Amino acid sequence: MEKSRRYLVGFEPFFEGGWLHKGARATRWQVEEHLVALAVFGDVTIDLRAVQKLPAQVRISAYAFGRDVDILVPEGTGVQLVGRKNNGHLKNHATSVTGSAAHSVKVEGHTFLGDVTIRTDESITQV
Repeated sequence: MEKSRRYLVGFEPFFEGGWLHKGARATRWQVEEHLVALAVFGDVTIDLRAVQKLPAQVRISAYAFGRDVDILVPEGTGVQLVGRKNNGHLKNHATSVTGSAAHSVKVEGHTFLGDVTIRTDESITQV
């Protein structure tokens, strides 16, 4: 059986803040077990801190082409970051978890002139 999957696409000139944007963004949302983020003309922010229910394991495939994918995780979440960077950055600023974590997030990041960043607090400035 295929696991549930959600696609998040950064296409800002047209959708998010641009011509076709019609409303506010959701704050609490249902998280699927596999998320795919594609940042082409706009940034993608995945906020896993304010969700209805966080699965025990979440897999994120993040592709940053000229823009950024930012992933915000709750404190105490185990994070694993793997992938390939090409003139971009893969950054894990999430606090490390000692022992067993209730939730784990595995991020497979690929960059080309963009960044994939994971952090626990939105106030952390990007390096």
